[in-house]
Amino acid sequence: MWKTRVYNFLFRFKCTVGDIWPGKLFINIFIIMKLKFQRRFKPLKSSFTFDRKQALRFCKMEYYKAQAKNMSAYEFIEKEKIRLSTPRWDNVTDLLNFYRSIGSSDWRSGPAKILLGIYNKNKAAALLLREGKNPSIDNTKLISIIANPQLLLMAYTAIKGNKGALSKAAYLDQNTLNNFNEKQRILYFRSRSFPDGISLRDFFMVSELIKKGLYPWGSSSRVYFPKPGVPDKKRPITIPPFMDRIVQKAISMVLEAIYEPYFEVQNRSFGFRPNKGCHDAIVACTSTYTSGKITAIEGDIEAAYDTVNKDKLIQVLSKKITDRKFLRLIRDRLDYDFVEKSPTGDLRFRPALGIPQGGIDSPYLFNIYMKELDDFIFTQVQDYVNLLNSKISDTRKFKWLYSHYMSLRQKTARAIKKFKKELSSANLPAKVFQLKSSLFNAIREARLLKHKLNFIKSEHPNKRMISLLYVRYADDWIILTNGDKQIATTIKEKIRLFLLDNLELKLSDKKTFITDIRKTPAKFLGFELRHRKIGPLVRKPVKNTGPKGKRFNLQRTTGGTIVWSSPDRQRLINRFHMKGFCDKEGFPRELPWLSTMEPHVIIERYNAVIRGLFEYYYGFIRNISSLQRWIYILRMSCIKTLAQKFRTTTKGIFRRFGTNLTSPSLKTIKITVQLNVGKDIYTRDWVLWSYRSIVLQLKKTNTLKKSVSDTFWSIEKTDRIGDYPYRIGNIPKITSEEYLEKISWVSLRTQASFAMPCANCGTDENVHQHHIRQIRKTAYELISDNMPYQKVMALRNRKQIPLCAKCHRLLVHAGTYTGTALIKLVPKKLIDNRMVHVESFVKPGIEYNSKSLIEKGWLKTRIQKDDLFLTEPSWYQEDI
Repeated sequence: MWKTRVYNFLFRFKCTVGDIWPGKLFINIFIIMKLKFQRRFKPLKSSFTFDRKQALRFCKMEYYKAQAKNMSAYEFIEKEKIRLSTPRWDNVTDLLNFYRSIGSSDWRSGPAKILLGIYNKNKAAALLLREGKNPSIDNTKLISIIANPQLLLMAYTAIKGNKGALSKAAYLDQNTLNNFNEKQRILYFRSRSFPDGISLRDFFMVSELIKKGLYPWGSSSRVYFPKPGVPDKKRPITIPPFMDRIVQKAISMVLEAIYEPYFEVQNRSFGFRPNKGCHDAIVACTSTYTSGKITAIEGDIEAAYDTVNKDKLIQVLSKKITDRKFLRLIRDRLDYDFVEKSPTGDLRFRPALGIPQGGIDSPYLFNIYMKELDDFIFTQVQDYVNLLNSKISDTRKFKWLYSHYMSLRQKTARAIKKFKKELSSANLPAKVFQLKSSLFNAIREARLLKHKLNFIKSEHPNKRMISLLYVRYADDWIILTNGDKQIATTIKEKIRLFLLDNLELKLSDKKTFITDIRKTPAKFLGFELRHRKIGPLVRKPVKNTGPKGKRFNLQRTTGGTIVWSSPDRQRLINRFHMKGFCDKEGFPRELPWLSTMEPHVIIERYNAVIRGLFEYYYGFIRNISSLQRWIYILRMSCIKTLAQKFRTTTKGIFRRFGTNLTSPSLKTIKITVQLNVGKDIYTRDWVLWSYRSIVLQLKKTNTLKKSVSDTFWSIEKTDRIGDYPYRIGNIPKITSEEYLEKISWVSLRTQASFAMPCANCGTDENVHQHHIRQIRKTAYELISDNMPYQKVMALRNRKQIPLCAKCHRLLVHAGTYTGTALIKLVPKKLIDNRMVHVESFVKPGIEYNSKSLIEKGWLKTRIQKDDLFLTEPSWYQEDI
């Protein structure tokens, strides 16, 4: 028996008896197994280069330092809320009541109504298209929607909080500036400081110029960001002026209303779309559609955004848009120029091809451009697959052969029964010998027929219906198929020719692979897509001769299982090494720049990384335990950072802060912080997440996988399109539930913010919005006392405040805005600080109330004897 097991082992690892010698049988088996393991599992090493500057940029140290200082000064900040609070001004109260009354009535935003109508019209057409019909639909009169000031205000609300909103735009060239009329010049020069100083007058001016087809598109700034872990390569980002970004966002909102139903019906493109993301694509790649699909075509387009043909993009848009003014606006937008800094001076370029990376509407325009590839795969590539399936041989002869052997087996059984009956009554020896010989032949023939029947299929053994699954995320796409490498190569070549001939895009040879995912995983969006090597068990002869000429009739398996996903290990170790959590081989390292922070801040930072890692992969990979290695790296990096801070060892950290030390799965560290507020004492524990604790936590709270999976299958099996749950805090999308009502409130709040008087002098004339940057990265105690407006903005976590032109120019910027330090404001109380936080007072039910310490997780360990340690004005409860 043991010899059979040894030969089976050798057969599994493709070894022969000649590879070993009997004297050292088991030693050599161990050596062979080790060699096979090393060939199959190569050591995992980072391919990135560590850069300290990039690692510091990812740490967000300024934010965590500011929040830690603010928490330690909690009592002081609470007193500041009272000191800087203001009585209510009747003028502001009347304005807020006016907008609140409008919102409480049946009023709905006009542009939102039109967008919803366009969306519903295209939704009906998309559903008819799914049924095989060809409805004709015209999307026209779109320029008036773009030019509507309310839509521009909604677009401003959606992008004003973006990172880099205060980035400076480049200067136009003199020839372009000379061709501008007076209003174009005024808007251009005013937009040099946007969003700081923007007002309602600017939106109406933009609206007028768009209607006339005279909107002055500005020059963009080209900056280069280093690619993570690749020091020699940089990613070009083109930053347009802020007002251009507002118009681009308005264009994107209109395009989403038109094209979202068609993307939804196909349900194969998930990048840069409202209410879609990476997880939707992974759910599609691991759905039951992938059963038996063992070949993957990983596709990537070389310099995708920079090589888009602008004329072809306009042709694609004109298939569903018939408004010539709208198409002209997009054509003018695509005819952009950018300024790039160089040692010899600024260089100006006007590229003939490409969509600029950095534009607000660029990702969605590229999605529309790539929809031509989606349609090509759904039509011509699918026709090629159908042609292959139609050439499969007829299976009737195999069914006839099976039935023929069955009839022969029945005849043989009757003959055996007959011979046995005659043999029982025969007396002559010759007759008995003849009957026995016939009986033995019949039995042997019956056994042979039974053996043949075990290996005869009811259909052609090569009959396999070829199918494929296509999923795209922006310019990255993947095709999973059950065809062989030859079929995949043909499909890849068809796609390459289509991209080159029809879209003038080039398929990247370095990043486009055809892989057998049973052996090598396909990589997509940070996941590895795999397929089992073995499937359902079937009996199949194996042509392998063992010792003494024995034949092994082993059971083998075929395809039929679903593709499953796991974390992309190479990507993870690259990112971890790039951010400094480990070295090139994956050994945990400390972060020296974090050791200067408070211990609980260090734990909070690492917990954020651990939770983000788990929330991205939890539910979307087959084995959640595959994350244990990465959690170990983060935990040990945290402990080593604390050890460096306290100048001790990791064992010393566990001795000082360890908790649950007797439980290997829950062993971790805990730091308790005490906060004195008046006569009260609050405490809070910061516990470093362990693998088991975060798994138990996410099992109770994480429902992302179920919601994403339900969404995918509801679109596949029903006619459900849109109506995605609205996420509080985000700008409502056209596909969100109750879009019209929620976007109307957004429009009202934005209008109310621009209708506020100056927060310094109270005038209603020429009021605009003053913007500051990165308010959460500055500790409150570091803000100058001569800037009461900025202190109120910090207390309410707002980056804009209404100021008239005089106060804004003379008191804040002294006539010049540099985008860096602000000039000191004259010390004076604000008239009504509700103007800083208009949103909380327009819509009922969301009034501003900061969370208490208990709501933030703090526990009161000692209660004061007095009722209050601070005295509050009677109006403070409502305002603050």
